Amino acid sequence: MQLFIKMLTPLLLLALTSCASVTVTQRGESDFQYRPQYEESKNFFFWGLIGEHHINVKEICMDKPVKQMQSKFSSWDVLWGSLSLGLYLPRTAKVWCQVENS
Repeated sequence: MQLFIKMLTPLLLLALTSCASVTVTQRGESDFQYRPQYEESKNFFFWGLIGEHHINVKEICMDKPVKQMQSKFSSWDVLWGSLSLGLYLPRTAKVWCQVENS
C-alpha cells in the first residue's frame, strides 16, 4: 500500500499542476486585464464522452461584441477528474465581452 501511495503522489501532483485550454479570439488577442463576464464549470462524465453544453454569448454580452471565449481545465477541474479517475470531468467555460473603454 505504501508503494502505491508513493507512486500515486507524483502523478497526482503532476495532474494538479497541469491545465489545458482552448481560446477563441477575434484577432489573436488573448491577454485581457479584466475578468470574464461569464465563468462557469460545466459537467462532463466518462472522460468527457458524455455531456454537451451550449453557451449563448448573445445573452451574456447583450449588444456588445464578444472579445474572447475559452474552455479550459482549471486546477479544480483536474483535481476532480483525478479523484474520480475521469468518471467526472468538469471543464470551465469563460466569455469576455467588449468593454466600453477598449
